[in-house]
Amino acid sequence: MLVIASQSDIGTLTPGVSESAADSYVMGMINYPLVDSGFDCSLKKLPGIATDWSWNEDGTVLSMTLRDDITFSDGHPLTAEDIAFTYDVVRDPIVASPRVSYVERMVEGKDPLVIDDTHIEWHFTQAYDRDTQMAHASAVPIMPKHIMESADRASLRGHDYSRNPMSTGPWKLASHDPNVRVVMEPNENFTGPAEDQTKLKRVVFQILPEYNTRLLKLESGEVDLMESILVSDADELRKNHPEINLVQRGYRSNDYVGWNMQKPMFQDVRVRRALAHATNVEDIMSKLLTGEDGTAYARRSVSTITPELCGVHNDDITPLAFNQEEARRLFAEAGWTDSNNDGILDKDGQDFEFTLTTNTGNKRRAQAAVFIQSHLAEVGVKVNIEQLESNTFFENLRLKNYEAALAGWSAGLFVDPSTIWHSDVTCEEGDADCTPRKYEFNFVSYSNPRADELMDRGLNTPIPEEAAPIWQELQQVIYEDQPYMFLWWQNEIVGVHERFQNTEIDVLSPYGHLEHWSVPTDQVKY
Repeated sequence: MLVIASQSDIGTLTPGVSESAADSYVMGMINYPLVDSGFDCSLKKLPGIATDWSWNEDGTVLSMTLRDDITFSDGHPLTAEDIAFTYDVVRDPIVASPRVSYVERMVEGKDPLVIDDTHIEWHFTQAYDRDTQMAHASAVPIMPKHIMESADRASLRGHDYSRNPMSTGPWKLASHDPNVRVVMEPNENFTGPAEDQTKLKRVVFQILPEYNTRLLKLESGEVDLMESILVSDADELRKNHPEINLVQRGYRSNDYVGWNMQKPMFQDVRVRRALAHATNVEDIMSKLLTGEDGTAYARRSVSTITPELCGVHNDDITPLAFNQEEARRLFAEAGWTDSNNDGILDKDGQDFEFTLTTNTGNKRRAQAAVFIQSHLAEVGVKVNIEQLESNTFFENLRLKNYEAALAGWSAGLFVDPSTIWHSDVTCEEGDADCTPRKYEFNFVSYSNPRADELMDRGLNTPIPEEAAPIWQELQQVIYEDQPYMFLWWQNEIVGVHERFQNTEIDVLSPYGHLEHWSVPTDQVKY
């Protein structure tokens, strides 16, 4: 058995509407992938349900051959019809899927086109980057059409399927005690390849919102794996717990402060840039993300495109420097001054005061919030800190029910910034050529026509070398607008007990392909 210390509980396990990292990890265990992944500067495509694939000459049609032996856990075969049904759900505006951008460049009704049970074609409106095309066509876990066809699409997030999902992968959801534990066991009805049969007998996600509790349980041996270990704690673990292997994942996770631009005080770019100048990000990194030997476990971020995507990340952007005088100048230019000498900036009778919300259980963010609060106070900005349970926090982001949020992303390893940055698309009545789109992950309500244009052009550029400068310009445009105060990419540290073998801890996952993990017989603990 593997016991994982998990910061947050699962929210929904219904494909197409899931949102959190906890959801994604569990869904990755119970759903056999349409196309599996490896990574080396870019995603590598490996067989899954699809055994082989090819593009037509102009790159607008992706043809796939599917395995004929994968079944849902009730014995019903997984066929091309289930894949087509899943993507029809994603496309449906009633669903408000956060992954609706995946189908934007697919031809409706041919996303995919079912040829027969084991052959499908994905028809695209035009060719674009093939890694991104493949990810769009394969990144959504497959729903059972025979179970979900009659479901009310307006309430999929709360559907009973989320609590009792069918499994096509090597694992199944054995039990879920909300806010306590999620228990995964081998799917005895798994019909996939023999090499993907589980070696472990059980995986338990213990829901432990408090960071210190997770750490203590790792040290005591009550849990076997913990993500996002603070640098200072990693230093201590190396000294006192040599049985715990510490693995660096690479730059997959970032932290940022998102400004809700529906709030008037954050609508002026001068204010957002002033807030960035007033925050000493380098100082926070030196205190929270640097080891006692001087090793840096983070780098400044300037975009949501990870530096791991070689040649795509814009390395030429210079982060805004800590400069309190420049911050005060920009605030004053935007009309924010301390007119009554009480130490807080004000404008038209309103103090510059806001609540910075973050999620409980993330000690790094909790500490960073205090530093940010202190830095901004020095230039006359009053920050109140609020911590919320993770699922509530992320739901508030989606609903834009917040002022400012200290949050983060586990970055996509294919290039599609539109899910986070594209403006919502509305249609005028009678415009038959328009498809409305709501980008659920654009938490800050960012909207810039130039950014939209670059995203549309980049996604429609099939040759990666030609798309790269478009993505680099996009990063520059967004950074100039400062819809986020971009903080850092952290080289996340994962601790796992040394008895586990065949582990996969890398930029793809903190616990990838758990079906391959094993423990030697003479080291079995449970």
